[in-house]
Amino acid sequence: MRHRVLPLCALLGFLLIGLPTTLKAQEAQDSADLVLLIDGSQNVGAANFPSVRELALRIVESLDVARDKIHVALALYNGSPEIKFYLNSYESKASILEAVKGLSFPGGDESNLGLALEEVSENLLSSNAGGRAEEGVPQMLVVISGGSSTDDTGTGDRALKRAGVITFGLAIGDSASADLETVATDRSFVLSAPDFRAARTLGDQLLPYLNGVVQRTIIVQNEFTEGRSHL
Repeated sequence: MRHRVLPLCALLGFLLIGLPTTLKAQEAQDSADLVLLIDGSQNVGAANFPSVRELALRIVESLDVARDKIHVALALYNGSPEIKFYLNSYESKASILEAVKGLSFPGGDESNLGLALEEVSENLLSSNAGGRAEEGVPQMLVVISGGSSTDDTGTGDRALKRAGVITFGLAIGDSASADLETVATDRSFVLSAPDFRAARTLGDQLLPYLNGVVQRTIIVQNEFTEGRSHL
């Protein structure tokens, strides 16, 4: 799959993408579906998990969460993904913040990001789970990772890109960036922090990107024909 990034302003670029119809694009303005996918393995560790949880809280706090605005889902992953709540589980920001505050560290030696991406594609973005892609609402995935994946990410990554999901990566430490640069919609959509103490700043860095999707200054469109993609 090919992506081409064109300059939008000095800070951000946008990927050429369109919504199903102009009408739907207008109706869906200032709305988005957002999935937070958080590494809960030993890549993070029990001692550092509160910093990751704080990062997730900062992201949610910055969003305009409401019935007709932004919906949020969240899953943790280690050897296998664990869905904590769906896009249609909560309608208020307060309820989502309480759910995030209640997250506990699952642990595990494996960090199967590939399996987690498949879970997101199959079970977190569908209409049954509260996904609004058919209404022209853009869908975003933010992966927060503390290290390398222990499985192949190809299948889930391709499914998400095929569906037009805009994927961002928040890499904590040196070993997380390579996998996230592969699965992100564009390499510029991967933000990094050197350690967990600095991780909380990633939320502020991510916000302009999320707002870009919500406000339609960052848009993605993929066209597939017989195994080939075009812009």
